[in-house]
Amino acid sequence: MISSEIYQIGPIRYDCSTRILTHENGYTEYFTPRVSDVFLLLLEHQGQCVEKDYLLSQCWGDVIVSEQALTNVISKLRKILYKNCPDVFTITTVSKSGYLLEVIEGIGGIQKSVDNSDTDAIDLIDKEQMSNRRPTVISFDSKLSKVSWLASHKITLLLLLFCGVTVGMIFYKYHEIKSRPYFVNASSYSKLVNINNNNVYIHTIKNGGLDEDEIIKSLKKGLSSICNSEVYVRFYNNTRIKNHVGLVIFIMNKDGRAFNFRMSEYIKNNLGDKLNDYLLGKNVVC
Repeated sequence: MISSEIYQIGPIRYDCSTRILTHENGYTEYFTPRVSDVFLLLLEHQGQCVEKDYLLSQCWGDVIVSEQALTNVISKLRKILYKNCPDVFTITTVSKSGYLLEVIEGIGGIQKSVDNSDTDAIDLIDKEQMSNRRPTVISFDSKLSKVSWLASHKITLLLLLFCGVTVGMIFYKYHEIKSRPYFVNASSYSKLVNINNNNVYIHTIKNGGLDEDEIIKSLKKGLSSICNSEVYVRFYNNTRIKNHVGLVIFIMNKDGRAFNFRMSEYIKNNLGDKLNDYLLGKNVVC
């Protein structure tokens, strides 16, 4: 059996397994994997603001990207939804926080189901389609022409491949760290402290019940092995764990290496040990 989740929102049907959005009028749209990830996360938290930090951590994982990557995906998603179902969804940008997806009033709720398809039936259809196909006839002349084309373009193809690999290596070497996450902006942090010659920028949230003294104490323990680095500490509301706070720490050390440490659930007694173990495991020492 093939199982997949399907969302039904008014006239719209979205199949997670195929990443295809279908309108009851017959129009369909294919979602790229990243657009689909962001859409599903917003859909699961319909009516709630999903913070940028959370979207980045859930949809990009440990890959370090800038805020522009998320902005581009949101822009593509908005264009798709406006084109296919402008009367069903709205995506609102919440200033300096994140994005909010809402189902327009009168459409109804979101229904999620599982589509089960019999693989035997699928195999039968495939066999019927194969039996109805006409055999492909390739003449000797056509084979010869293809061989001639490949031979004449062999050098060109090799040169293009070499240039592509070379450009890719150069880009990776010189731009690996230049594309920083959006939260690497000192002006957006409320507190700056110096810990073991590290510039540590801290951003907390008002409703998180956070104790800055406890945070700094834990960071002193966690950053004891490094020095002369930039450290950006940002807390955010975890939308998947009720009444809990998440944490992301971005570190750039003196030799230009970058590290991304996350705690989906901040526990003050664990931060120091976990951060210290993480940095030692990455061979980051002063």
